[in-house]
Amino acid sequence: MVDHELTEVLRSGPFEHALRAAIRARGLSLDRLHARLRERGVRVSLSSLSYWQRGRSRPERPASLAAVRELEAILALPDYSLIGLLGPPRPRGGLAQRARDPLAVLSHHEQVTVDPERGRHRAHARTVLRATVPGVDRHLVALPPGATLLRAEYCRVGRSSADETGTGLLTELIFDRPLAAGETHVAEYWAAFSPAAPRADRHERRIRVPVGQDLVQVRFKGARLPVRCFHTWSPDASAPPRDAGELRVDAFGAAHLLDTDVRPGVRGIRWEWV
Repeated sequence: MVDHELTEVLRSGPFEHALRAAIRARGLSLDRLHARLRERGVRVSLSSLSYWQRGRSRPERPASLAAVRELEAILALPDYSLIGLLGPPRPRGGLAQRARDPLAVLSHHEQVTVDPERGRHRAHARTVLRATVPGVDRHLVALPPGATLLRAEYCRVGRSSADETGTGLLTELIFDRPLAAGETHVAEYWAAFSPAAPRADRHERRIRVPVGQDLVQVRFKGARLPVRCFHTWSPDASAPPRDAGELRVDAFGAAHLLDTDVRPGVRGIRWEWV
């Protein structure tokens, strides 16, 4: 059972206080906790555990979040009680990521439908991922402003929080089990846009880590099609994307953008109506 004091700190946080209280309540030393994690195949340094409980650093990367989930089990805590105390990742100087990320994005294909009233209606995305380290059990997706995740397949939806800009939403997609190093996983999700949102003239997505192949397709429903479409790009979320080339709207009312070896930034398609 979780005692009253621990229950309160699990409800109110912060994360480091809750972790420290849980370790104390279970009577485990950091060395023993570290050993229990290793027995479960989770590799996190003893110094990281020490920093986490003292608030000197916090788990943010997928492998670290996987370790926190194991800590919840070892410490007999309710599911997501520690994870839920972690806010959105701290800004790291724009969108630049360290070269070795626990999950490599092999491909990301995204299709957005624009309804006859010229508003974005729905989006569907399929992502193929490969673990570069063992123990990764979730992927973080960035939804554009105004979008709400409807459902996911081959994974389940975890916690959500505002992104660093305060306009978009970061949402966890949690796998059925931790991946082995080199193992691949396919995740799909569907999102909807608020019908109260103003008419759309673009669809852009934050790319947080390098992507092997990135496809964005915008499908326009109805008789009226935009007169022009453009590829947009910005290397930084704080800078507005600029036009990087013109795209063709085909006879089926769709425009697409396909690139390989895409670096982090903000990438998408914008269009102009008559």
